[in-house]
Amino acid sequence: MGLTSPALIATVAVFAAAALAAILWYWPKLSGRGVMPVAARIGALGVLQLSVLGLIFLIVNSSAEFYSSWSDLFGDQSGGGAIVAGQAPAGQNAVSSRSVAPLTELASSAVAVPGRPAEAGGRLQTVRLYGQLSGISVLGYVYLPPGYGAGRVTALPVTVVISGELDNPASPYGAGVLAGTAASQIAAHRLAPMIIVMLPAAIGQHDAGCLNVPGGTQAALFLTQDLPQLIDSGYGAAPPATRRWAVAGDSSGGYCALQLAMTSSETFAVAAVPPGGYTAPPGPAEFGGSPQIRAEDNLSWLLKHQPMQPISVLLTGSGAGQPFLTGARPPMHVGQVGLPPGKWQLSGVFDWIGSTLQPLAVRS
Repeated sequence: MGLTSPALIATVAVFAAAALAAILWYWPKLSGRGVMPVAARIGALGVLQLSVLGLIFLIVNSSAEFYSSWSDLFGDQSGGGAIVAGQAPAGQNAVSSRSVAPLTELASSAVAVPGRPAEAGGRLQTVRLYGQLSGISVLGYVYLPPGYGAGRVTALPVTVVISGELDNPASPYGAGVLAGTAASQIAAHRLAPMIIVMLPAAIGQHDAGCLNVPGGTQAALFLTQDLPQLIDSGYGAAPPATRRWAVAGDSSGGYCALQLAMTSSETFAVAAVPPGGYTAPPGPAEFGGSPQIRAEDNLSWLLKHQPMQPISVLLTGSGAGQPFLTGARPPMHVGQVGLPPGKWQLSGVFDWIGSTLQPLAVRS
């Protein structure tokens, strides 16, 4: 039986109950004087304590996944325990921390807003982000709203967009189109200024989900710890603890986005994704031999079996939104909205994200 197997927990629970019943039944026979009765009482109580402590350990470990297997517990796993990133597709590489800066700006351009001055649209940067904890390096984009860095500095909210279409100028999820959509809504005073971080859909090579795979890609570590630290230190953004971080995705990045919100609600309070079943990530899955990872890769399963998370989810576009529309209960809130046709169809999604996030805070 595996270390996180429910059958193992049940077996140890039955053994502990049987040990307690046996001690209570035979205790009168163990109450005599002398070395042997005393040793028997000590042994009986020791067995009971060990079985109870073992049961507690198994329950806690199954919930928090400290050790995913027996080899992980006893340290004989051939792969070792180092945190590594899997081989990445084009544009993403796991690299040594000695060879790359945490945040590197590769290019920058103004974002145009029709009928407005050049500075009214903000700027779009091409950046390379390196996570020192996860060892993952990602090529992405950062949109900075107009007025960023001038005068009084505000702790801006952050929206992370995960998409496989960032380099497609004809897609609503193209980096330039995303920046232009946000800039237009900000210029029209329908969206409060925010930083938008745009990342490619697959952080790892195999799994389009975003969990920490034992011995594999540490995507969740990069997105929930490395990324907030990078954006805060590089751009003065609001920390996730303020509940002003959102995540969004298209058909290729939506699974990762929703998975992050459902498993890391302390980082992402808001998610906007296409409707779908969300029973498995697109493409081959990567579990690293962990039953916990296999379970968490089924978001419909998570919706039924884990406590409701304090997040707001918007299903963007047409299609079946089950089971999330009917299965969600407070403090989790789920809604659905249609998308208009055309290049700028995400304007309403940005407006919803901005209005759902907590208000801006001013940094002194």
